[in-house]
Amino acid sequence: MNGFRDMQNQVADVLDGGVAFIVGATRWGPAWLQQCLDAYPDICAQGEAHLTDLLFPRMGEVISDYNAQADKIGNRLQVAGLPGNAAGLEFEDIDHLLRSAVGLMFRRWAARAERPPFVIVEKTPEHVTSLDILHRILPEARIIHVYRDGRDEAVAAWEFNLGLSKGEFPRAYPSFADYAEVFAGNWNRAIDAARRYQRTRQADHMGNYLEVRVEDLVAHPDATARQVFQFLGLDIDNDWLRACLDTAWDVAPLDLEPGAWRQTFDADAERLFNRQAGELLKLLGYETS
Repeated sequence: MNGFRDMQNQVADVLDGGVAFIVGATRWGPAWLQQCLDAYPDICAQGEAHLTDLLFPRMGEVISDYNAQADKIGNRLQVAGLPGNAAGLEFEDIDHLLRSAVGLMFRRWAARAERPPFVIVEKTPEHVTSLDILHRILPEARIIHVYRDGRDEAVAAWEFNLGLSKGEFPRAYPSFADYAEVFAGNWNRAIDAARRYQRTRQADHMGNYLEVRVEDLVAHPDATARQVFQFLGLDIDNDWLRACLDTAWDVAPLDLEPGAWRQTFDADAERLFNRQAGELLKLLGYETS
């Protein structure tokens, strides 16, 4: 019993100590920022837990199946005139289980750190479309939303997928223009989802959301990174800031210079991308032709 209580207390301490998530519809920016933050001793930013896209749905399926089976057993008992089965988990129970699972995972991350971290940071870009679920399970968590010009990201993702594909990817997208249109729609939906979450949290006066432009990381890395550290409640001196920046550039070098999309986009690709996300490009301050 004491072991259980000790673990529960450790989980509570980890979650109460400070948790943040790096999200965004971009490959390079979240990875760079994770490496930058993890280089600081008071932060533990170990990797991708894929909570909203893998863990939460799988746990939900298991619990739903269990409840269904328990109901069947209970019905059979009642038909036989025996006391019904009271087994089953309710909505609030599921949220508690999900929160406990996250706490157990982060507890192990913290145990591997050189010293107890001030904040634990998890990076899964896909969380960007499920921030409301993440907030329901971990309402105290901070969200760092990283984004860049969707056209640059489309080129980076195109080249990345071509490098991995054994032929399936080019068959699905015979031309870059075909891919650019699909990517633009996904990019648009991801950023729209994050900004809807931001508006909700502003209405709640939460102040737990920060946007980071990749272009600002490239042009003004010191000031932009310092803003992120301050958002996490940490004041970092210049020497540590420079060390963290150097680590990030070494481990996660930029895969595409800002504006390099012009070398790949033709008129057809630009037209199709703008049809899906042209208004968002303007809203975010990116130049369009």
